[in-house]
Amino acid sequence: MDRFARFFEGFQQDLKAYVYWCVVFAVFRFAFIVIYSSQIEGLFTADVLQSMWLGLRLSLKTAGILVLFGGVLATLPSVVFKNWQAEKIRYVWHSLATIVFATLFFARIPYYQIFNAGFNMMIINGMHDDKYAILITAINEYQMLWRLPASILVGIALAYILKWIFKTPIIKFIDVKCKKVAAVCAVLLVPFLWVFARYGGAFTYSKSINWESAARLKSNLLNEAILDDGQALYRVYAMKRKLAKDTNVNITVDELKKKIAAVGGNPNAATIDEAFKRTVVAPKMAQQPNNVVLIVGESFGLWPFLPQFKDLGLVEQTTKLQNSEQGFAVENMLAGGGGTISSINSIVTGLPNTGIYENYQPNSFKTKYQTGIAYIMKQLGYKTIFWYGGFSGWQNLKNMVLAQSFDEFHCADEFRYTGGNAWGCPDAVLFAQMSDYIAKQGTNKVFHMVLTSSNHPPYTIDLQKEGFNHNEIITKLPVDIKNEAKKITELGHMWYMDKSIDDFVKNTEIVEPHSLFVITGDHSERFHFAKEQDIRTKSAIPCVFYGKEINKEMFNVVKVGVHNQIAGTIAELIAPAGFEYSSMMGNMFDSNVVWNYKLCASKKKLGSIGKNVELTSKASNLKKIAAWRVVKGNNL
Repeated sequence: MDRFARFFEGFQQDLKAYVYWCVVFAVFRFAFIVIYSSQIEGLFTADVLQSMWLGLRLSLKTAGILVLFGGVLATLPSVVFKNWQAEKIRYVWHSLATIVFATLFFARIPYYQIFNAGFNMMIINGMHDDKYAILITAINEYQMLWRLPASILVGIALAYILKWIFKTPIIKFIDVKCKKVAAVCAVLLVPFLWVFARYGGAFTYSKSINWESAARLKSNLLNEAILDDGQALYRVYAMKRKLAKDTNVNITVDELKKKIAAVGGNPNAATIDEAFKRTVVAPKMAQQPNNVVLIVGESFGLWPFLPQFKDLGLVEQTTKLQNSEQGFAVENMLAGGGGTISSINSIVTGLPNTGIYENYQPNSFKTKYQTGIAYIMKQLGYKTIFWYGGFSGWQNLKNMVLAQSFDEFHCADEFRYTGGNAWGCPDAVLFAQMSDYIAKQGTNKVFHMVLTSSNHPPYTIDLQKEGFNHNEIITKLPVDIKNEAKKITELGHMWYMDKSIDDFVKNTEIVEPHSLFVITGDHSERFHFAKEQDIRTKSAIPCVFYGKEINKEMFNVVKVGVHNQIAGTIAELIAPAGFEYSSMMGNMFDSNVVWNYKLCASKKKLGSIGKNVELTSKASNLKKIAAWRVVKGNNL
């Protein structure tokens, strides 16, 4: 019976560990809610209790997995090996796991502040990003130097508590009267508890809970609190796996053609690009501008333009442009991706976001995407230039854009400046370089695509020198935004970007009055509000068309758009009648509904694409087509 005794007693220690983990996750969950409690009505409401309850159920799974590993490493081997150091191994495993989860919890606090989520696909995006810049940002902006040691200390403290828990009395097998019955019950209890944990406090799948079904509350904060850090990380893994499934190119050509037909393309075309050929009926602008400028602002969200925030004056200049007689703004504009590079990829290639990073795919350097913006502009006779406020090595961007029909690439590497940060040069420096170039371009037709970098942590622009009035902003702050120095600085960098763009537009109009400007953002969702906001406030981006021949009547049907449509929209504005261009998602003049990697937008609302079965199917088909185009090439 020695083996039964070792299992019986080890099983009790595993039960202690299980309870311990459930309590730890509950404490972390409540602490997370407390930290961001300003976003909700109160701490002791029915919704908070519901969040805690659902979270406990979901954490039964995470705790179960941790205990399972502990049991496999400690309890089960002790059954076979009499001298197995089960107690020591069990304690070491759970202690290390405690330190890891404490570190994840401390990391989750600033992560939520940035992305309004407790870990999401941005983690995957970050794997491809500038590691040095991320490190500097983490140190300067998100206090990594104290958060990391603090998390380790908390983990060690919890590990000491666990040590005390393991030392609490257990029922010795020798003291059990009916030893065989006890042994059998202990063995049978294992699968019973596993099923209980697997289904989150239930015994059937229909009554179970998982990360997909956990979001049952109106509050984003409370929905995110439901997921412990283990479940949040599993969500990232599951979403990546789903994306890989959506972009799986192991289909036949006939299946591919069916998908092309399903999304309105021509399945009988010789190539994928030709399958999405479109023809300009008549240009909307009488004179083709010599200068076309597409400005993509870093973290440029729509929210500062909205009524509840417009009095802050953060985007006063761009607002003037869109409200002028020669300006227009798209009401519901979606980013092509969830991060900068995925959005830039969607514009440069014209393809919907596949999550396979075209900027690293071999075919992106062997073939030109005819759906790409530079390719289309070159067919219209424009020289094409990409301007970036960051550095040439970032995300393989230089090589990518030069391979995709851009004639020139200019970035911070070439500029002389002061006051930049790990991500690049001040926006004013970038636009000054562009202004010098435009002043020398003469009557040549040039297309400029610009990606700014200043509105990105760590925020290092000398705002006082630039004329930003901190005190005035403070008096205008709504209850939706916290009154704190760090937040004001962040707002100031949005203001600085807006000012820099406006100065550039004004300077360009003097040199080249007949210019077309398109101003948008790479993504939103980086700003942390004091109060929870709707999806449009958090996720929509601006898209402003401004130029001498722009008038609001030509855009009277345009309410929605997505990055992938910018190239087609510019073509419809300036190309001659009969001009053919390729676009998988068309242009903004022909769209009533658009979508990106997670959202869909119509004239009336913006919401999750997952709730629209038809769009979900169409988006999945386009992802398959785009993935094939990137991985296998253009031919059908």
